[in-house]
Amino acid sequence: MTVHKNIMVVDDDADLLAAVRIVLEKSGYKVETCLSAKECLAALKIFQPDLIICDVMMETDHSGFDLCRELKRSPDTKDIPIIMLTAVDQKYPMNFAGASGDASWLPIEEFIDKPIDAGLLLERVNKYFA
Repeated sequence: MTVHKNIMVVDDDADLLAAVRIVLEKSGYKVETCLSAKECLAALKIFQPDLIICDVMMETDHSGFDLCRELKRSPDTKDIPIIMLTAVDQKYPMNFAGASGDASWLPIEEFIDKPIDAGLLLERVNKYFA
């Protein structure tokens, strides 16, 4: 019996969500997509992801950061790995650990740069389920 892993993808770009859904579902993952941080928090009440993929900038320039910190503070979601999608680092190199170098400022497992390469996305996602 095949065990399907659940992945939640959060991004305000509907086209990106559709493309990521196709790549992940084709590889056997069950995917829930959300267009905002608010929609993600509501969906978490009924969908239990094994991994979350989240965009940096959605409703506001900091909404992805805020969502990730909120998820890692919650006892219900703190252990779910988070992969953050960003085009920011390519355009404006930043220290995402914060000025102090404090990893709790942005407690995620890793980044994937946009535009997303499907092979790299699957490689990164698969390592959490090996």
